[in-house]
Amino acid sequence: MKSAVKIMIRVAVSIFFLVVPLHAQRYVSGAPPAAASGPVFEASAGYTYLVLDTPSRQRVGLSGVDANGFVDFNSRWGLVADSNYARAGNVLGTGHAGNVLSCLTGPVFYPVEYGNTRVFVHTLAGVSVVNSAVPVQGTYYLGGTIIRFSYSVGGGFEHTLAGRFAIRVGGDYLRTTFANPKAAMQFQNNIRLVTGIVFRFGSR
Repeated sequence: MKSAVKIMIRVAVSIFFLVVPLHAQRYVSGAPPAAASGPVFEASAGYTYLVLDTPSRQRVGLSGVDANGFVDFNSRWGLVADSNYARAGNVLGTGHAGNVLSCLTGPVFYPVEYGNTRVFVHTLAGVSVVNSAVPVQGTYYLGGTIIRFSYSVGGGFEHTLAGRFAIRVGGDYLRTTFANPKAAMQFQNNIRLVTGIVFRFGSR
């Protein structure tokens, strides 16, 4: 948990120190944003780390893969469809494996772009499937699969490496649902970190 929080803090600090100088540079130069020639399609795949909030208020670290597709309508706005799968072999010592599958979509906004780097923020909504377990008493636990509405809010940055390839790093708050020890539905407040390689099907 501590390591995940440290990673999240480092990502947030990196984004902050990236946004400030780029925004200042754009203000000084007064250069207008580059005009987009049309929609640009991107696909991304990479690694995800999810800090899962369990109903018992304990945290579980899950690792997995993330895949998404982007449509950038212009230099500022786009649409993203995101699928994310993360898994842990043993949840809270119950011996039950846990995994979360999220399929979300929503708008993405690029507030700052300079050179080969641009910053993004997004708000996504969709469905998450949570397969987990909750300790009840002693060696007894409640396990199962819950499918509910889910959403996330976050951001990050994308940096073009060469040609059509880029790297994308981001983090967000992910809201999911699972059962508490009394079998009642309870919200989960999770932190999700993602990094991946982007392939661009057009030029911005």
